[in-house]
Amino acid sequence: MRIDAHHHMWAFDPVEYDWIDDSMSVLKQDYLLKELEHTLSKNGFEGSIAVQARQSIEETLWLSDIAESTDLIKGVVGWIDIRSDSLSNELKQLKNHKKIVGFRHVIQGETDPTFMRNPDFIRGLKILAEHNYTYDLLIFAHQLPAAAKMLAQVPNLNVVIDHIAKPKIKTKAEFEQWQRGMAELAKNQNCYCKLSGMVTEADWDNWSQNDFESYLDTVFDLFGTERLMFGSDWPVCLVAGQYEAIKNIVLAYIQDRYPDSIDNIFGDNASRFYQI
Repeated sequence: MRIDAHHHMWAFDPVEYDWIDDSMSVLKQDYLLKELEHTLSKNGFEGSIAVQARQSIEETLWLSDIAESTDLIKGVVGWIDIRSDSLSNELKQLKNHKKIVGFRHVIQGETDPTFMRNPDFIRGLKILAEHNYTYDLLIFAHQLPAAAKMLAQVPNLNVVIDHIAKPKIKTKAEFEQWQRGMAELAKNQNCYCKLSGMVTEADWDNWSQNDFESYLDTVFDLFGTERLMFGSDWPVCLVAGQYEAIKNIVLAYIQDRYPDSIDNIFGDNASRFYQI
């Protein structure tokens, strides 16, 4: 089954989605189930993972309700207050939301450089693992060393790095630092990586396939073909290209180098990781 392991949905509201500025005008509209169904069907996908775009339990439950209404959405990565003293009880209350498979916190937006050392957050990650939930790691490349130290304290947590940790593809700056950080995380066999979000870190108007080659070479060398999964990051990806073009960045690379791993990257690995 072809699975898009990372997309969003929203009923656009300029207050709720204040991160969508004028440079992203294409995103200032609703992207809901109807649009998702059309886009995935057109591109040959039979399933998907919906990922939070707001840090609210209300959105998590809204995504869960949408997922329950369709066979297309196989899982939801929601948000919950991971630092909450009552996290374990809150997770128990969510168990009847069968399609909630994991959670994410927007660490890339945290201004406190010590955030990932927060003992309450680390305790919460351990609780997620105990309840058999996954964790999507959303960080910038410069946060990789802190993330490695954090995750070393939660060895049983199944974690996936979103957007290959958002390296500076447009300028190619700090490439070696990004490589070293990714290599440290890749040592953990419970750590996967999403081939997603790359195009929005490139030059939106002038990117080419070659811009991504060294980054893809790195993650394939580090994670192999068993711990990588394709995600479109739709509709965010639309600021830099149409869905088919974003898909083809990864597909062309795999067809050229790892043709026997298309099923893994475009579905099987996501299915195994999210247990869907």
